[in-house]
Amino acid sequence: MYFGFRISGLKDPVKVYEEIEDEARKVIMASGGSLSHHHGVGKIRKKFMPAVIGEGGLKMLKGIKEYVDPLNIFATNNIIENDTEETNE
Repeated sequence: MYFGFRISGLKDPVKVYEEIEDEARKVIMASGGSLSHHHGVGKIRKKFMPAVIGEGGLKMLKGIKEYVDPLNIFATNNIIENDTEETNE
C-alpha cells in the first residue's frame, strides 16, 4: 500500500481514487517501477498495458486468454479487454 485517503464528503470516491492511482502509476513507471503490485494489473491499471507490453504483447495475452478460457469465466476484463459477448461481470 502506498497511499490512503479519507472518502467522507467525496461525491465520487472511486473516481478520485482512480485519478490519484493513475497519476501515481505514471510517476512510478517513469521512475523505473512496475505496473503491477502483488495483486496484478487488474481493471484500473490495464489502460497502461499497451505502453508496457505493446500491441503484440496484448494480442498474445488475448490469444492465451481465449484458448484457456473460451467462455470468459476467469478475470473478466482484467488486464485486457475481452471482445466476446458472453461475460460474467
